[in-house]
Amino acid sequence: MAAAALLAWGAGCRQNSTGPLAQAGPEPGPLAFTAGDSLTFDAWLIDGYGYAIDSSHTTPVWRVLSPNDSWAGATGVTTILVFPSQPGPGQSPDTLRFRFLPSGDIAEFGFIAEALRVTGSGTLPPAWDRIAAFSLPTNGTWNAGTDDAAGLDSLTGTVLGDQGYFVAGFNGVRNAFHGYGVELTSQNLDCTIVVSGNPPAMLVIREESAYGTGGRLLVMSALVHR
Repeated sequence: MAAAALLAWGAGCRQNSTGPLAQAGPEPGPLAFTAGDSLTFDAWLIDGYGYAIDSSHTTPVWRVLSPNDSWAGATGVTTILVFPSQPGPGQSPDTLRFRFLPSGDIAEFGFIAEALRVTGSGTLPPAWDRIAAFSLPTNGTWNAGTDDAAGLDSLTGTVLGDQGYFVAGFNGVRNAFHGYGVELTSQNLDCTIVVSGNPPAMLVIREESAYGTGGRLLVMSALVHR
């Protein structure tokens, strides 16, 4: 993989999402991006066996538009535009909205709804979803939300803690990012998120169907932080 993550994600994703490499080390502080920051990813679709599909590889870019917006009843929202690697005529960038809380917790608007869409696991109206809870100790759990219209199937988050080091570009120079991870699981979904607090980065985002119908994997390859 272009990001050369020292945590071995490799071509097969599912078998590498069962737990942390280490239990030691502090949790990341709050992520703080500034307008104009950009994150470049290597992205793949995941097949029904949990493997990245080589032919699906793309390189989307996340560009921070504003770190202090208001959206859906929340303030202090970081708005990010997502540009595809090969934009076509008439295409406009997608929009992501995050809340990076002082506690280290992370909320994303519509994360569960988009994960269900990507994995073909169902549909749900977007809401603020608590996708990381680094205010909790390693192995701590929380309710990240529900992933069914009836509100009966809970998406449970677990703090994986220290995930080792990842190598990626940082302002044009190769850099080691210390990654901290969480896993989100339910009857429908199995997702992993790995972040770095300093420098701030979203290192890995994996969204996969618990039924083995596919998903997607993003691994950060470069960060420009102003």
